[in-house]
Amino acid sequence: MTHGTVVLVGNLPVEHLAIDGLVSEFGWSLKEVDSPCRLGDLSVNHNLATVLFSPKVLDLPWDEALKSVRNAAPQALPILCHGFADTVDWRQAADAGAFHSLLLPFDPSEVRRSLGFVWGAKRRSSTIPIRHHSRPQGLARAAGIVA
Repeated sequence: MTHGTVVLVGNLPVEHLAIDGLVSEFGWSLKEVDSPCRLGDLSVNHNLATVLFSPKVLDLPWDEALKSVRNAAPQALPILCHGFADTVDWRQAADAGAFHSLLLPFDPSEVRRSLGFVWGAKRRSSTIPIRHHSRPQGLARAAGIVA
């Protein structure tokens, strides 16, 4: 199951042909579901790369929307989509597990950049173990840090 899937949750105001084209550049497919519950059903049979969702479209506060997306698809990297006037504290969203954010309506170059970040993160996580609490000695010496 190496083929990835990008999921749009809710009725996001997007141009599907444009998004589908961007998603296919990374070798992924695009799916759309109407709710986090349906997202959970989809995550059982698909390798979800990322989930794009709008708390406003889901009619939930951003933290509850993020939590429901993360619970439904824990392996996917969630991208919080919001309008220009929507207030989201990015530091709190990142601490709560948001991977990235996108402004609505989508700008294709921003979507491509976000998908590239997802692609890179998924690629790194599948090939290199991430160490959160300690820095490997080789990297510490290369960076000029003496322990």
